[in-house]
Amino acid sequence: QADVLLDLLTDRRDRTGPRGTVELTVGLETLAGLDEDAGDLNGYGPVLADIARQVADRQRTAEWRFRVVDGDGCLHDAGATRRRPTADQARWVEARDRRCVFPGCRMPARHADLDHIRPHAEHGPTCPCNLAALCRYHHTGRHRFGWTYRHSGGGVFEWTSPLGRAHVTSGRSP
Repeated sequence: QADVLLDLLTDRRDRTGPRGTVELTVGLETLAGLDEDAGDLNGYGPVLADIARQVADRQRTAEWRFRVVDGDGCLHDAGATRRRPTADQARWVEARDRRCVFPGCRMPARHADLDHIRPHAEHGPTCPCNLAALCRYHHTGRHRFGWTYRHSGGGVFEWTSPLGRAHVTSGRSP
């Protein structure tokens, strides 16, 4: 049953179908492997700590809804996290960047991917301050060949090549 549940939750079926929202309640100590307290999957019920950790690990691209509770179960905070930017965030980044921010590229931002400057997998937030327009070619190349960059504000990006050479770009016309 646990394997079937994981298959359903981690979307091992046909990739063309819509993905649902997973609502998992589990203690941080359990996720960190410091204890073995059970988690709770909304709509399913209690699950073993190991299953909760597997669900959490495999749902990195889904929208996460979280609740912060104390030891007595009193709610202190709640919200949602997401990997993909909202339409408003995308419009903001496209307006700010105007084109791919890789040095020398002229691809319009509206035809580009939105890249997490600090990767989402490394807890980079999905917000305009951590997003940049990169055409598909440079988005892929950035990850494959080891280019790094940071947004220094005002649409200015500081790039470092794999050999350590610095480049500065902005959305302004040359």
